[in-house]
Amino acid sequence: MNRTRAENRGASGVTLVETLVALFVIALMASAGAVMTTQSLAGARAVETRGDKAAELSTALSMISADLGALMTRPSRDANQSEPAYLFEGYAPRYDGRIMVFVRNGWPNPKEELRSDLQRVEYLLEDGSLIRRSWAAADPAQSTQTVDQVLLEGIETLDVRFGRGETWQSEWRVPVGASLTLPQKAELKFGFSKDDTLSARFLIGAGS
Repeated sequence: MNRTRAENRGASGVTLVETLVALFVIALMASAGAVMTTQSLAGARAVETRGDKAAELSTALSMISADLGALMTRPSRDANQSEPAYLFEGYAPRYDGRIMVFVRNGWPNPKEELRSDLQRVEYLLEDGSLIRRSWAAADPAQSTQTVDQVLLEGIETLDVRFGRGETWQSEWRVPVGASLTLPQKAELKFGFSKDDTLSARFLIGAGS
């Protein structure tokens, strides 16, 4: 006997396709090194739409995880030197869309160019898009090449917080010379629609 879509729903109101796609997305998030804490996807259509973009989500979270995992406690400042040097900047995001700025190592150099393996990396939210901006130096000059990569689109809301131990706060800045410690973790909560949200946590550096 064929069952209708409504009859296939369990007591929780979730269909098999919703469950399978959600599990698929969770597996991709785990492989990216991110710990997904909350996922809310209302309706099979929403789940299937997000499932179609599971690769995009996986790539974005994998990039964030890799960048934060390779964070170096090295000061950096922008090319215009309009702001003080920081070891780390984290915002909720900031008024201009800035989310995080830091220096990472491990930048691949397959052509064996004469350059450092350090990069200044910035994450920002701009017109509903999560953008990764990088410079080919830890202390970029105005002539230093900048690369913008759009990781996610269609973001309606983004809440970010940074934590150490049991303490969480929406802004975490570590100026040079300050007796402050780096956060151990970051949490990003994406809102794609009213009932379509995704929260993920990432370790920063060694998480110590």
